[in-house]
Amino acid sequence: MLRGPYLSAFIGREDELGEVRRLVDRNRLVTLLGPGGMGKSRLGYRVLGDMAPAFPGSAWSVDLADLVEPALLGLTVATSLGFRPPADEFDIGALAEQLGERAALVYVDNCEHLLDACAGLTAALLARCPGLRVLTSSRQALGVLGERVYPVPVMSATDAIELFANRATAALPSWTLERDRGAVVDLCQVLDRMPLAIELAAVRIRTFSPKAMAGRLVRDGALLSDTLRGEPSRRTSLVGCLQWSFDLCTIQEQLLWTRLSVFVGGFALEAVEAVCPGDGLAESDVVAALTGLVDKSLVERDVDDPEGRYRMLEVIRQFGGEKLGAAKERWRRRHRDYYLALAERFDAEWIGPSQREWMDRCRRERANLRLAFDFSVTAADEAPLAMRMCTVLEHFFASTGGGAEAVHWLQLALAHGTGTDKERAFALRVGCFVSALNAAMATASAMYDELTSLAEKTDDDWIRAYTLYAGAVLRTWQGDAETGAQLAADGLEILHRLGDVGRAANLHFLRGMMLGWADRADDAAADYQRCLELTEPRGERWLTSYAQWGLGVDALQSGESERAIRLERTALRAKVDLGDQMGIGLTVEALAWAAVDQRRGKDAAVLLGAAEAVWQEIGTSVAAMPYLTRRRDTAIRETRRLLSSAEFEDLVRHGRNLPQQDAIAIALGRTRVGRTGSDAALTRREREIAALLATGESNAAIAESLVISVRTVETHVVNIMRKLGLKSRSQVAAALAAEPSAAQTQ
Repeated sequence: MLRGPYLSAFIGREDELGEVRRLVDRNRLVTLLGPGGMGKSRLGYRVLGDMAPAFPGSAWSVDLADLVEPALLGLTVATSLGFRPPADEFDIGALAEQLGERAALVYVDNCEHLLDACAGLTAALLARCPGLRVLTSSRQALGVLGERVYPVPVMSATDAIELFANRATAALPSWTLERDRGAVVDLCQVLDRMPLAIELAAVRIRTFSPKAMAGRLVRDGALLSDTLRGEPSRRTSLVGCLQWSFDLCTIQEQLLWTRLSVFVGGFALEAVEAVCPGDGLAESDVVAALTGLVDKSLVERDVDDPEGRYRMLEVIRQFGGEKLGAAKERWRRRHRDYYLALAERFDAEWIGPSQREWMDRCRRERANLRLAFDFSVTAADEAPLAMRMCTVLEHFFASTGGGAEAVHWLQLALAHGTGTDKERAFALRVGCFVSALNAAMATASAMYDELTSLAEKTDDDWIRAYTLYAGAVLRTWQGDAETGAQLAADGLEILHRLGDVGRAANLHFLRGMMLGWADRADDAAADYQRCLELTEPRGERWLTSYAQWGLGVDALQSGESERAIRLERTALRAKVDLGDQMGIGLTVEALAWAAVDQRRGKDAAVLLGAAEAVWQEIGTSVAAMPYLTRRRDTAIRETRRLLSSAEFEDLVRHGRNLPQQDAIAIALGRTRVGRTGSDAALTRREREIAALLATGESNAAIAESLVISVRTVETHVVNIMRKLGLKSRSQVAAALAAEPSAAQTQ
């Protein structure tokens, strides 16, 4: 997100933009410093967007506002940069190796609550990556050697007036600046020309004139006094504006504002109605109070979200949290209890027709689920509740690139030593499974050992079943699929007796895979069929499509390429709809193998590259599944025989760089592999711009020549370099100069 999560126009700040760009050009670490509401984040995102064309494919943003656990900083940064660690612990060396010596720019927003962790990680990466530049925003300097601090100033008088006018006319189109210019000048001065304070004041134009607003702020001295723990005066001006907004709210709106501060990353009305009522706020008053906060622009509704979710600006959320004071723990517990109930509903309804809805919901609620886990793992008596939530970790987090994070929460919860044996066994089973998927075999083994110890001292069938389940996975991932399949059979006997349809269906799929890896395709098919008998009548698609994938892989082994392709494409369509990245990677991989069998070398190479991109995205690889590694290695060898070395490398790179939807279209047979030379996949406009790039024209000159904006040219240049797998403008020019016909319009 190079331009940031903003819906309104960026106003002014031209001098600041130029100065920060100059600083980033001359310094490897620049920190935008200032209090909340000064516009640091927005300025940083704008600078990142402006400078991104100079770092093609290597400019990223990392938003830390929702991150509460310093131990997850490295994983969060690596994920935002597209480099997911393959194990359950962050390895700075691996991230540094991925970045290498390339020219790269990273903008890290909201560092102040993770200051020490941010300083340590930033210093280490800068030391190891000579081409890296880091721009951060924080309320406090990182204190890293070589850091250049840029205190973000208040807006100029001209920019402040323009900002007020822009936001006020959006709130009240009939208002014009001309009638109140003098009062607006005075009001902006009273507000210290602070962007957030101006924006909050501007929306009051529906209720107060600018003169009345200025008068109220000046008259209420408490609003402007330095009262918040000795913060700088600009910070108290913001507090004054927020306090003023708070005072304009009804009692119900004030109560709701403070309680909404326990949510992060947005919230749905259902969650608000479940978490926030009580102690002066009746459930029947919640909607009216929320409507009031939206009308006052303290809460924003995301009009693009199908659920109609809401969000608060971070500084407004933090202000509400300060008002909540000592009651914060109580309301965070209410928040956690809501997400615990949500996770338990997820578990109860997972084997059914609503899986897509559940996956979509979990994506929207990821930050709040994290916060619920964070609250639960901090105390011994709360930790068992985190264990009860771990089905969400198994199915959602692990399949969408959060496997290492899932193991992190489980380890913290288990470390307290609390919870019943059954609760601990359930968590250990999930942790063992997810660790194996992430190739963190030492962690998987340790969890299995603890699980075995629990099983040895009890006759509880649930614990025995979980132990056999985990043992089957561990032995298989250690290279003994035969033993894994036998343990799975023993576990299935217990799960069927207990009536656990979901876990039984899952283990039937896993056992089918194990048997397939043991070259027992007929036996594997029987287990896949048992899985389908449990899932298809219930309208379930997640495991159904995994069973189809497994049947397709075995069909390939039997030489039935056409049947395999039908099965894999059916599975892939389901995985795309569900957003299951693990499943997408596996099915695209299998379709690459099928292309090899049919001697379609170009398709195979592109799909192998596309699968690699998925594995990198979710932090795992086929190498984490030893039996599939052999098949992939064979596919690579055979594809190389079908193509020249240069063509193979070019096509694999092309597959890695393809947008996922384009790779999926090839995998499904909807489109053919296109050209991958210097003008591969370029649009007509991109080819025009590429031709001008080859002559050495600047973005401004290209914009003038084609009668388009410089910003549009910048976007096209980034896309051209991404599609061609190149890293600089000079490389684009060199590539096109070598093939002068390539950029011609076709």
